[in-house]
Amino acid sequence: MKKIIITSTSFCFITLMISWAFRLWVPHHEKIHSALPSHSFYSFTLTESDASIPCLKAEIEGIPFLAKLDMGYDGVLSLPKLLLDQLIYKYDARTILTASIKGNKYEVPVYTIPKLYIENLALVNLPAEESNLQFERDISFGTNTNLEPSDILARIGWRAFLGTVVLIDLRNSIAICCDSLETLTEQGYPIAQFVSTNLLLGKELIEFEAEIGNRAVKCILDTGCTLNLIHAHSTASDTSDENLEFGCIDFAHPMLPATLSVDGRPLGPCVFHKTQLPFGAEAILGVDFLETQIVCIDLINNKLHLCPFP
Repeated sequence: MKKIIITSTSFCFITLMISWAFRLWVPHHEKIHSALPSHSFYSFTLTESDASIPCLKAEIEGIPFLAKLDMGYDGVLSLPKLLLDQLIYKYDARTILTASIKGNKYEVPVYTIPKLYIENLALVNLPAEESNLQFERDISFGTNTNLEPSDILARIGWRAFLGTVVLIDLRNSIAICCDSLETLTEQGYPIAQFVSTNLLLGKELIEFEAEIGNRAVKCILDTGCTLNLIHAHSTASDTSDENLEFGCIDFAHPMLPATLSVDGRPLGPCVFHKTQLPFGAEAILGVDFLETQIVCIDLINNKLHLCPFP
C-alpha cells in the first residue's frame, strides 16, 4: 500500500508558494535557449529526496549537487546559499522582493550562472535565485518546519526547459529532454498513442483541464508535491470543509479514489487530500499521480501527453 503520510518538511507546498508568491520585481532572463539541435536526446537518472521528490544530478563549476526536478516551480533555478558561496563565476547580482503567502516580505539575491550541467546537457546563462531559509520556513506546511540550511536543496523549474520536450517516467526513474516529439518517437516512445491535451496559455505553471469524477477541474502538474491535493469547497452538506485552513491537510483521511480523465479518456483512479488552495487553484497532481503515468510536457507546442502504466 502506497505510503500516504510524508514527514518531510517541504513535501509539497514550498515550491508552489514560491511560484505563487507576489513578486514586486522579476528578472527578465527566462529564455535559456531557443531550441536544442535537431535529434537532440538527453536521458537523466532520477533519484529521490527525503520528501520523495525526484532529483537530478547537476554540476556547476565542477561542484556536483542534487537538484529537485520541480515542474511546479515557476522559475529557472534556485540554489542554496551554501552552494552559491562556492561559485566563482556568477555575475549580474541583483535583488528581487518577494512575499510569502503569509505576507512576510523578503529580499532575494539573483545571479546569472554561466553554465549548468545536468549530466551531459549544458544550459547556459541561467538566472539563479538564492534560496531564502526564513522564506522557506514561512511557507513550509509539512509536519516539521525546523528547516536548516543543509535541508535546502537546489531546484530546477520548468522554465529551464523552455523550447524543449520533457518526458518524466518516475516508475523507471528516468527523465528525458529532447528537441521534438519526433525524436521521442524515434527513441521508442509512441507519443501518438498517449492521451493529449493543451496546456492552458497565460499560466505560470503547468496547468491543464481534466475531469475528476464528473466535474471539470483545472489541474496543476507538480513534481515538487508528493500528494494529490484538491481544493475544499465549503458546502452546507459538508461542514468538515469549513474548518480547513490554508495548508492544513488531514493525512489520515484522504478522499475516496476518484477517476481522473482527460479529453474523455480515463487515466486511472486518483486519491486526493482536501485542503484550501490559493489563488483559484482547483487541484494539484503530485508524485502520487506521476508514479502512475508516463508524462510528456511539450514546451514547444504547449501540450501535455499522458500514458497510464498498465
